[in-house]
Amino acid sequence: MSISDRARELHERAIIIDAHNDTLAERLHQGLDLDITQRDERFHFDVPRALEGGLTCAFFMVGSSDFGISMSLVDGTWRLAEEHAEQVLVATTAADIERAKAEGKLALVGQLESCTCLNGSLATLRNLYRLGVRVANLTHGEGGDGTTQVLPSIFDYTTPEARDEARSLPGLSDFGREVIAECNRLGMIVDLAHASDAAFYEAVELAELPPVFSHGTTFALTPHWRGLTDDQIRLLAERGGVMGMAFHPRFIDREAPTMERMIDHIEHVIELVGDDHMGIGADYDGMGSNVPIPPVVERIPEFTEALVQRGLSDESVLKVLGGNFLRILALV
Repeated sequence: MSISDRARELHERAIIIDAHNDTLAERLHQGLDLDITQRDERFHFDVPRALEGGLTCAFFMVGSSDFGISMSLVDGTWRLAEEHAEQVLVATTAADIERAKAEGKLALVGQLESCTCLNGSLATLRNLYRLGVRVANLTHGEGGDGTTQVLPSIFDYTTPEARDEARSLPGLSDFGREVIAECNRLGMIVDLAHASDAAFYEAVELAELPPVFSHGTTFALTPHWRGLTDDQIRLLAERGGVMGMAFHPRFIDREAPTMERMIDHIEHVIELVGDDHMGIGADYDGMGSNVPIPPVVERIPEFTEALVQRGLSDESVLKVLGGNFLRILALV
């Protein structure tokens, strides 16, 4: 796809934030080192290609179900910043991200993809905050003892009737409520991606900072559990929150996932609640054999071009690319 002058100018001016990345976790899973400062086209993402694609910041998954793995991932982010300071910095504030933009570096924000790694300990959450984690995804879909929700989440296509029924099921666990209360005290952003519907509705009301839904799509356009319903989108917007558009093809469309269809999801959210509540949550290196849209990080300018072609204003494009997530990070 060719990039127009207008799209290129907006892309270069924007602070571009991807609210979910699994590259470090996938490399660790494969037994590889965590040095992502070298080009490695076996993966969707590395630092050189991210900078080539104009990315300013990525939320890196540094914790899910296992505490030991979480510590390795947190250590990996800090080693990148210490050993490759000319390319990478760990960001704990919006000002850090703005500095990364000014210096041509990639900012890494630590993000839990599940609080199961806490092993029921709020002290561990506090220590992860001290280590730079600023976003706490409550669950990767786990439910039951030691997790933040009573029942596990479902990841598949479904029906509106099933979504309506799910609202009446048990939601957060007692530990889940304690985690949100501690996030409120610390100033940590609550992430609702992967949460069951009942847990979503309970958590969005308990979170004091605007919550995020870091990576997913809209249920109205693709009937998948990982898409937010219009009612959920309205509630997230009422709380000042932001959802990140996942680049996962199965979430974009069941039959024919395309860039144009992905922009349909974004346009749906903007028409529903305005342009203050939509961002990017690519999920690079977190979708197995599925091919993301765009397929690799250096091609993110194609996403900006698609927004421009759809007729979004300059202001709306800049908000979607990262301005909306930066607004929330300015509150931590």
